[in-house]
Amino acid sequence: MFHLWAPEHSVLREKVIEHAFLAELSRSLLLELAMPFEVLRSEFDAFGYDIVIDANGVLRHVQLKASTTGGARAHVDVQLALAAKPGGCVVWVFVDPKTLRLGPFLWFGGAPGEPLPSLGDRAVRHTRGDSEGTKKVRAGLRRLPKGSFVRFEEIGNLAKAMFGPGENDHAALLAAHLASRAAEVDWPALRGGLTWVASERMAYVIDGFELARKAGLGDPFAFADRMRATAMRCGEWSGTALELWVALFMEHRRARVQSQGLIGLDAVVPELPMLDELCDALTSALTAGC
Repeated sequence: MFHLWAPEHSVLREKVIEHAFLAELSRSLLLELAMPFEVLRSEFDAFGYDIVIDANGVLRHVQLKASTTGGARAHVDVQLALAAKPGGCVVWVFVDPKTLRLGPFLWFGGAPGEPLPSLGDRAVRHTRGDSEGTKKVRAGLRRLPKGSFVRFEEIGNLAKAMFGPGENDHAALLAAHLASRAAEVDWPALRGGLTWVASERMAYVIDGFELARKAGLGDPFAFADRMRATAMRCGEWSGTALELWVALFMEHRRARVQSQGLIGLDAVVPELPMLDELCDALTSALTAGC
């Protein structure tokens, strides 16, 4: 009689759980967070990860672990090689053995764009001893106790931990960021129009680095490059108010570097096309509800 949880079906079981996990994560990314994504797989498990997921400008090398719901397992063993991979993380999934329903989810990883936190120094030993009865240390592995993980009941919250908030959360994030900085925006003047040469003060109302991190946009320089490349290709800037504001902040950082500290920005405008259009797009996004 076939029994999925029998030891001889471990490879099949791992693949079934991986597909189930990706199906639920896909639903959350696409429908709840509005994030298109890409999934890649390693040819073999030699570098500490099972799958690679690219979403929201964030790359995640994911090590999947699975246990049955209510199981007594208190730790998992993780390869040190995972720490060398961009966005390395461990997702420990609990599975109902009767229905294959997933959850809760345990998470160990850094914020979007950040590396894997330290795996500690708990060595992993072979389960069997050598000829002298000594259980030798297994090189390249660390034992990670359950208490090191963050628990999520819903996969949507796990998705946010992995890739940051979705576009639906950007308005609230931006409002909270402005409030935390006691920032005041001159809304009447903004509705009158904003040009690149007059936008520096507006750009630095926010901290683009902090806001990009909280929104899960990944590396802010790479994000700005993608936004700019898309605008050049499509002939217009598009995105949420948060994304456009971060783009404006980063373009002014770029201009400052290129101008080598010069006060005037006119000299670098020819090298930075479509910046008035960026200001227009940001103005429209910010004043849409005003």
